[in-house]
Amino acid sequence: SAERREEWLDKAIDLLVTHRKALSEAMSADFGHRSMDQSDFTDIAGSIGALKHAKKHLRKWMKPEKRSTDFPLGLMGAKARIQYQPKGVVGVISPWNFPVNLTFTPLAGVFAAGNRTMIKPSEFTEQTSELMKKLFAEYYTEEEVAVVTGGPDVGAAFSKLPFDHMIFTGATSIAPSAARRATARAARRPAPRGLRRLRLRRRQRHQLRAGPAQGRPRHGHRVRRDALRVPQAQRGHGRRARRDPARR
Repeated sequence: SAERREEWLDKAIDLLVTHRKALSEAMSADFGHRSMDQSDFTDIAGSIGALKHAKKHLRKWMKPEKRSTDFPLGLMGAKARIQYQPKGVVGVISPWNFPVNLTFTPLAGVFAAGNRTMIKPSEFTEQTSELMKKLFAEYYTEEEVAVVTGGPDVGAAFSKLPFDHMIFTGATSIAPSAARRATARAARRPAPRGLRRLRLRRRQRHQLRAGPAQGRPRHGHRVRRDALRVPQAQRGHGRRARRDPARR
């Protein structure tokens, strides 16, 4: 419901406002030294702005969108609309450079869409990650928000979990492996029956278009260039030759 989503967003805003100093101190300790004003501006204030924006537009985003109906259903009083639904559980993997901002800013969209979340913060900002884990446990139940800390092995296992959606922010050296694990996980999940039928119809239409017609390549096959050349003996016997037989 909209009330539950607004409650989740309010809790996140209150967490940041109440513990902004402790979070900035933890980030400063993790970085060796980091300006408290910088952390307060980039990580705390930036996250609060995203959460407030999501709360302001939440009910508008939840409204169904009208769509036109196919003929003749509209003549019989049929109506069509898109009703947005939560995906389920969203996995969030956040990096070390802005550990609070890149954890809470994705939560604005996650909570606004009515999803629950599991978070894997960076192991390089250990104190900040442990503090966020402690604070999330105080504000949310484990069914609403769960935080998992650990090194690369934990991160690899985390990305293999059967999330309904995953948000990854991190190095380009890690992103391909995370994407492969997420893709393999999605491939093992059976598609809905309606989606399977749609894929089958598309495949059948494609096969009809790319049938065994002469000179047309079949799906998945290449046509040699020399196979499409006109033989030398047949050149000059085209439309012009048929119009004026005397010129042969």
